[in-house]
Amino acid sequence: MSLMNIQFRHVRCFIAVATEKSFARAATRLGVSQPALSQTILQLEETLGFAVFQRTTRNVSLTAYGETLLAKAKHLAQEMDGFHASIKSLQQSMHNELRVGYLIGTGVELLPGIAEEFERRRSQASLQFIEFDFHNPDAGLLGNSVDCGIIRPPTELSEDIRTVELFREKCVVCLAPDHPLAQREKVLLADILDEPIIAAPGNGIWRDYWLATQYRNGNPPRVVFETATVDAELRAVATRKGISITAESTAKYYARPGVVFRVIEDMEECAIAIGYRDSANALVADLIATAKDVAGRYLQTLDKRHPA
Repeated sequence: MSLMNIQFRHVRCFIAVATEKSFARAATRLGVSQPALSQTILQLEETLGFAVFQRTTRNVSLTAYGETLLAKAKHLAQEMDGFHASIKSLQQSMHNELRVGYLIGTGVELLPGIAEEFERRRSQASLQFIEFDFHNPDAGLLGNSVDCGIIRPPTELSEDIRTVELFREKCVVCLAPDHPLAQREKVLLADILDEPIIAAPGNGIWRDYWLATQYRNGNPPRVVFETATVDAELRAVATRKGISITAESTAKYYARPGVVFRVIEDMEECAIAIGYRDSANALVADLIATAKDVAGRYLQTLDKRHPA
């Protein structure tokens, strides 16, 4: 038989019998039957081509070749123990790392607080945020490249992905400062539906939502430009290519010269949510709980600034 047929179980069994000097005690130590252990040792000796034990009715002892082999076997066992420990450490590291995708411009007001609070609650865990542009409104969920994703529904997701809503905010129109509607504090959908509009690339329900398609009574929007990032979207508005529809938090965190934002008074509020799979990393539940707490505190802060 080839030496390639030697498996690590043969080595473990050999060390156990050599240490216990008894097949019965070694079988108990290994949690196997004595006949099975005897068969394993016979397989080892057949593969090696020499006996490693001298057997009598009362005693089991090592042969000279067995003595030589035992030192090598113990060294190999130590190496394998270290190898298994390394694997376990890597597995624990993987389970303690959480990959969180987020759609560009989504939840930017929450991300610092989520990271800080999550790390406080799970100090041994590692949190990795991964940004996705408008080409991937699912924030990496469909490609299974993240453990969970911070998204803006409605988004096309597979049936095995669940969502938990964090909060809602108003929708706003982004305008060049010299646009006639920029002089108003608020606008209506009827004011903007005929305007040339900037869209996300591709197609689907997410793009349609931000084109206000559901309010157009079947009339197509006048898409004049497509862009995959918030910065490119705002540059397009600033250079008067058209208007765009975005979320109120964009007005706060991406404000810059050359664009103004006005609340669309009669457009339904947009949501921010976390998407995840039931089979997701166990840390996802902790991340969701943390995000809900951070979102709750954020909303309380808004309520204090803008009481009803």
